[in-house]
Amino acid sequence: MKLDLTDPLEGLETMLAGIGGVEETARVRRGMWLLENTPRPPVGQTPYEVIHQHDKLQVKHYRPAPGSDVLAPVVLVPSMINRAYILDLEADRSLVAALSTMGHPVYLVDWGVPSSEDAEEDVAYVLFELLDRSMKRICRHARTQQALLLGYCQGGTLSAMYTALRPQRVAGLVTLTAPVRFKGAGRFADFVAPDVFDVDGAIDPEGLLPIDVMKAGFKLLDPMGNWTKHLAIEAAAADPRQFARVLARERWLEENVPMPGAFARDFIRNTYQQDRLMDGSWELRGERIDLTTIACPVLIVACKRDFIAPPASATPLADLVSSEDVETELLDVGHIGVVVGGYGPKVFYPLLDRWFRAHQPA
Repeated sequence: MKLDLTDPLEGLETMLAGIGGVEETARVRRGMWLLENTPRPPVGQTPYEVIHQHDKLQVKHYRPAPGSDVLAPVVLVPSMINRAYILDLEADRSLVAALSTMGHPVYLVDWGVPSSEDAEEDVAYVLFELLDRSMKRICRHARTQQALLLGYCQGGTLSAMYTALRPQRVAGLVTLTAPVRFKGAGRFADFVAPDVFDVDGAIDPEGLLPIDVMKAGFKLLDPMGNWTKHLAIEAAAADPRQFARVLARERWLEENVPMPGAFARDFIRNTYQQDRLMDGSWELRGERIDLTTIACPVLIVACKRDFIAPPASATPLADLVSSEDVETELLDVGHIGVVVGGYGPKVFYPLLDRWFRAHQPA
C-alpha cells in the first residue's frame, strides 16, 4: 500500500489500524482543525489601572471590592517567559479578580514583551531596576512600607531572591511552584544541563532568546502533549463553555515571550547549571543572594503533578529560610491548573486569602 507522504498522519493511521487507533487519530484531526480555525477568546478582562511603567514592564493595580477592610497590598510576580494574564485568564478563574473581590489591593507585575533594546538586561537589572522600582512605587501608591509578595514559577524564584536582597520591602513571601533547588528540577533541567547545553554558545547576550526556541523546549517537556491536547480540544468542543476555557489556556500557551539574552544566560547558568541559590554563592553587583536571611513569614506552595517545578525543587526553601513562620502546602494539582483550573476558586484562592489576612504587617 502506498502512503500519502503529504499527510503527516497518514502513516500513523496505517500503523494504528486494526488496534482501535484510527478513531482516536480522527479525533486528533478534528482537534487540530478546531484549534487552527477557532478564534481565541479575550483574556485579561479584569479592570485595572497602570500605576508604574519602566521599559516594557507595567504595574497593574486592581482595586479591592468597595467596603473592604483595609489590607496590605498583594504583589503578584509571574514568570518572565509567559504572558502575565495567566493570573487573569477568565473572569471566574482569575487570581487577580478573586483576591481583589476578597478585599485585597492587588498589584500585578507585567513584565511585558522585551525587544532588541532590552537584550542586555541581566538578572541584576531585573531585580534591582525593574522589580525593586516596582515595589517602591507600589508601596508609595498603597501608602505603606511593605507589601505581601507572591511569585509564580520563575517569578517565585525571583521573588525569593528579591526578598533576600531587599527584605525591608516584603511583609510576607509566597512562592508558587517556584524552584530554588535546581538539581533534579524537572525535565527542563535535563535539557539545559551543563554537559549537554553550552549556555554561552547557544544564547547571544546581545540578542533575545527567540520564542521558537522556547516553544521547542516546552514541547520536549511533554512529548505527547500535542496528541493529548488535540484530543482534549475535540472533546471540549461539545460544550461551548468548556471549549472557551480550553482555547483561553491554549492562547496563553501559544503567546510565549522572548527572554533578554543576558538574563537567560545569567539565570540558566547560576540556577539550572550551578544550583547557586542552595549554597548562597550567587552575587549580583557585589550583593550575595543568601536565602537563609529571609526572616519574614513564608508560604511555599508546591504541586504534586508539576513536572516543570516539581515539589523536590520548590519545597527546599522551607529548610533554607531563617523565618520562624514557614508553611508548606503540597496540592494535588498541576503547574498551570493550580491557577486557572477549577482547583483555584475552590481551594487555592481561599487558601491565599486566609494566609494574607493572617500575615498583615503591623
